[in-house]
Amino acid sequence: MLRYIIKRLLQTILVLFLVVTLVFVLMRCIGDPTKLLVSPEGSYEDIENIKAALGLDKPVYVQYIDYMRGIVTGDFGSSYYYNRPVTDLIFEHLPATLLLAGVAVVIAVPLAILFGVIAAVKRNTFLDNIVTTLSIAGRSLPSFWLGLLLVLLFSVFWKVLPPSGYGQPNQLIMPAITLAAGLCASITRFTRSSMLEVIRQDYMTTARAKGVYEKKVILHHGLRNAMLAVVTMLGLQIGHLLGGSVVVESIFAWPGIGRMMVNAILTYDYPLVQACSLTMAVVFALVNFITDMLYTVIDPRIRYN
Repeated sequence: MLRYIIKRLLQTILVLFLVVTLVFVLMRCIGDPTKLLVSPEGSYEDIENIKAALGLDKPVYVQYIDYMRGIVTGDFGSSYYYNRPVTDLIFEHLPATLLLAGVAVVIAVPLAILFGVIAAVKRNTFLDNIVTTLSIAGRSLPSFWLGLLLVLLFSVFWKVLPPSGYGQPNQLIMPAITLAAGLCASITRFTRSSMLEVIRQDYMTTARAKGVYEKKVILHHGLRNAMLAVVTMLGLQIGHLLGGSVVVESIFAWPGIGRMMVNAILTYDYPLVQACSLTMAVVFALVNFITDMLYTVIDPRIRYN
């Protein structure tokens, strides 16, 4: 077990290193932030002074070495746009993103498992067709379109929910539903497929032959064995959830790390974009690590050697 954990930690460090390097290179390719920080009337000398102050006058490889040294020491630099330490900005905006993603998971996962089990048990019936149709529709609808549709209905036409904001429970409803829709649809289809495969197994037939109640057969024998694949799918979907939060936060003016990252990209704020990308990568890697650890809880036959 310890050997497996060490191996996963080393893999995670490698992935984070590649993410940091890729984002560093891409940000240097998209534009020069000094042109946005100097007024149109500014001279060439003003631009050079700004570059020197930000350390952008150094060779790219020197900037890269300085940035990697800062990561090791916990110094991510200061934001060009906000003129504040990047670490402070991350800690201010990350809780809002985690809250939104957490509520979306709480909404999506129980409903998805319930709908997936119902669709599998009632295969090729009217309920199965409804669940399958809704899951396909939920996976196909872009999150930005669904978010704008909810704003149009609940904020413009019916005026029952605020279109944006942060701090009140009713301001969380539409962003969480928008973010949860795609996740719920994906897990529903995966749960249905996993349950259909499990239902055909011999131990399900044996349990019924022993006189076990059908509800217990489905929930205890069927669902628990199907959950291994569902948990794997959920861990992978967390990455899409964080990626989707960027769009959802921009639509609903949610003050999370995704919206801040969009603004940072538009202003060529190198340190902030790099720190936001690294933070999302760390969260994604942590969730996948926890997912792997849950395998032994769901199925005690699994051991890490």
